[in-house]
Amino acid sequence: MKRQSSKILMIGLQFLFYLLINSFFKVPAYITYNTFFIYLLLNITKKMHSFKTVLIWEEVKKQLYVHIEYLAVMIINDIAFCGVEYIPVHLIIGVTFTFFNLLIISLIRKIFRRTLEKRLIIIGIGHTARELTQVIKENDFTMYNLLGYISANTLKRINQDILIDERKVLGDCSDIERIIIENNVSEVIIALPLADNNQMAEIINKLDGKVERIKFTPELNGTYTFNSEIEDYDGIMLISSYNGMNKTINRFLKRSFDIVAGIVGCIVLGILYLIYAPQIKKDGGKAIFYHTRIGKDLKSFKMYKFRTMYVDAEKRLEEMLSKDEKLREEYYKNFKLKNDPRVTEVGKFLRKTSLDEFPQFINVIKGEMSFVGPRPVLQKEVDMYYGEENSRKIFMVKPGITGMWQANGRSDVENYDERIALDLYYIRNWSLWLDVTITIKTIKNVIGKKGAY
Repeated sequence: MKRQSSKILMIGLQFLFYLLINSFFKVPAYITYNTFFIYLLLNITKKMHSFKTVLIWEEVKKQLYVHIEYLAVMIINDIAFCGVEYIPVHLIIGVTFTFFNLLIISLIRKIFRRTLEKRLIIIGIGHTARELTQVIKENDFTMYNLLGYISANTLKRINQDILIDERKVLGDCSDIERIIIENNVSEVIIALPLADNNQMAEIINKLDGKVERIKFTPELNGTYTFNSEIEDYDGIMLISSYNGMNKTINRFLKRSFDIVAGIVGCIVLGILYLIYAPQIKKDGGKAIFYHTRIGKDLKSFKMYKFRTMYVDAEKRLEEMLSKDEKLREEYYKNFKLKNDPRVTEVGKFLRKTSLDEFPQFINVIKGEMSFVGPRPVLQKEVDMYYGEENSRKIFMVKPGITGMWQANGRSDVENYDERIALDLYYIRNWSLWLDVTITIKTIKNVIGKKGAY
């Protein structure tokens, strides 16, 4: 009942806000009611009032898509029936309602959380279960109440190390029905990517009819996900995937995105140069310098940055590494030092705020880099960590100022295998929306100063 109440409240608030905007612009009542009916119909057909357990990024995407559709319908409706003078009004409504809905949805989710939340159990105690737990913890918008885990180690050929909170393991697969009933579970995620068909069928049969929804992670998880579709091939489930970057229109959209970002970035760069260049030049060096990095098709290019180190930084590095074995080990692990004595005082601030990266917008305008993409790396990093196959795949696209591993923790992601996996994931699953999501996450990390050094 409360779930229905939240939907009615959402529709009521939308209607009141719609009336407010239309009355402000003195839109006749009959046009207001007719166009709101169209807006409501779009929301209902797209299930915008369902409060499903999605990530905030998915909710934003849904809101953008439904309001783009609304604007398209309204423009046609205004030209054909209402009058072109109402097009600006509906443009304003389309934009403001995107943000209004996100605000109202967030408030309703908080007010009705106990009613709307999904009582979740994860079957699995290994790596995938741990990753799912982390995503749920970091994204309160999902509305999941994670009750605990069920171990599948009683099944043949499954022997997962316990990588989650052992105290929250509620039992094993022989206890599934009891655990579901006792905990009033509404949703289950099967986190057993290596389970065979018989094992999956056995688990699903025990869950069938006892929970509202069953989700599972297939073995291909981490390869293609964004650009995948499930098809029914006469009773056989097929997962079809494609690389979005292979389409000409997508490459055009990405380059357009880069040009817009590059122009804005270069304007900001000009302001930053006027402010910080005099301080950087105090030791006699240049304000902007370049590193030689590996770019698209494994070709080297000059990547620009604000200089954050002393002029004789390379000489200092050689001396430090020759004297300190631990420092040498840290440097060759990530080609970075956390407490780097080569960095100037102004350089520390520029790095912490990531302002030192802004000259790379010059590379974006020149077409050597994208705003979002795999991180540009040194030739010795390619030689030591990437290998021929990964190099071929990753460097088929332009490197970016930001990317998957920066958005997922910036310099905190220290494992090169993980960095490479994130870059491969980006290339396989590219979409313009993924670029937008990475951009927002990066800004959030920069503001929170997460992982920067």
